[in-house]
Amino acid sequence: MCSPLSWVQVTTAPLTRTSCYTILVAMKNVTVTLDEDVARWARVWAARHNTSVSRMLGELIREKMREEDQYGHAQESFLSASPVLLKEPGATYPRREELHDR
Repeated sequence: MCSPLSWVQVTTAPLTRTSCYTILVAMKNVTVTLDEDVARWARVWAARHNTSVSRMLGELIREKMREEDQYGHAQESFLSASPVLLKEPGATYPRREELHDR
């Protein structure tokens, strides 16, 4: 039976007392179609790493999401910076030959 909610139970020491916390996380089921050899590899990889294919894919997608967010923040930071003058107003840029011993 699939539940839309996932839960984790945490216990703490000492052995005479136990505290339990239930953390509810809303999850969404998604169907993914893979080539048979890719699916076989994913199942073997997941088994070797003591996880599921679902969890593996979820973590890969979350990492891609973080990378996209970091790139977006870096781009916003770059574009929000004030431009830097490369020469004084009225001055000319050096010729290519001057810069590259030609």
